[in-house]
This record gives sequence, structure tokens and C-alpha cells, in this order.
Amino acid sequence: MIRLFVLIILFCYSTVAFAIDKEKFCKIIKKYQDKSFQTSNGLKLQQLRRKRKKDLSSLKSKAFEWKGKIAAIDSVGSEYAYVSVRICEDTYVKTWNNEFSDMTSKTLIHIDSKMFDQLIEFSEGDEVKCSGKFSSSKDDYFMETSMTEKGSLLEPEFLVKFSSFEEVN
Repeated sequence: MIRLFVLIILFCYSTVAFAIDKEKFCKIIKKYQDKSFQTSNGLKLQQLRRKRKKDLSSLKSKAFEWKGKIAAIDSVGSEYAYVSVRICEDTYVKTWNNEFSDMTSKTLIHIDSKMFDQLIEFSEGDEVKCSGKFSSSKDDYFMETSMTEKGSLLEPEFLVKFSSFEEVN
């Protein structure tokens, strides 16, 4: 019993203690937003994305606990919710917005979950404190869901598995 308690404490501590620093994350994203805004050259964009991946990998963690604003929130089918949270300028952490895309990622929030109950209280524009983990990606280090290189760099949308939402006072 004591071992279980210690493991739970260590897990909770490690999630918070080793969470990504939001300021560092946003600084990396902004650096590549600024550079990609200056070009439409596909080769340069490809190279910028690769460099951003390297910089993101220096963060060493996939866990986060950040404040942001809900950019989108809605139901998916009859059992799920999706949510997108703006965490820095033109940068979002989000779940998929459809069950097909989410088949393997499992980021959507089920209606029977505690998180669904938390989300019911929020609307677009509300400030929240959210936590979770980034999904991995060979292309971006953290999975980014934009359809184009330019979109990936200018307005990235990172796929995450949320673990909690809280109201910000």
C-alpha cells in the first residue's frame, strides 16, 4: 500500500516537475513563425520545420500544464467532445475533431469521463488551465495537424491527450 502511494506521488510530481516551460515552447514557435512568414519557398519552409523539430526536441518532456483560451469546443458524434486551446500567439493544443482521425490517437474526450464534466462548464474564449501530454511525431517531434508546411509553421495545431481542465480565476 505504501509503495502504491509513493508511486502515485512520484507520478504526480514528475508530471508537474518535468512539464515543458510554456515560455520556452512559445519562444521556439514564435521564432519559426517569424521566419516562415518571410518566405513562400517550399524548400525553406521544409528546412524551417526540421529546425523547429530539433529545437522542440530540446525541451525533453512531452507533459504540459499551461493556461490558455478555449478556441473551439464542441461535441463529436453522440459520445465525445473535442477542444482546441490557444496557448500562445496563433498556436494551439487540441484533440482531433472527428472520430475517424482519432481512431489510433484516442485524444477525444468521452462523455463518461471526468474531463467531459469539466469541459461542460466552458465556452469558446474562456481562460483555462489545462494539462496533458503531446503526441509524438517523426515530422515535428510533437504531432502537428496542419495540412500544409506553411500552416504548420504559421499557425501550428499540436495534437495532445488532455488530462485535466480547470477554471482560471
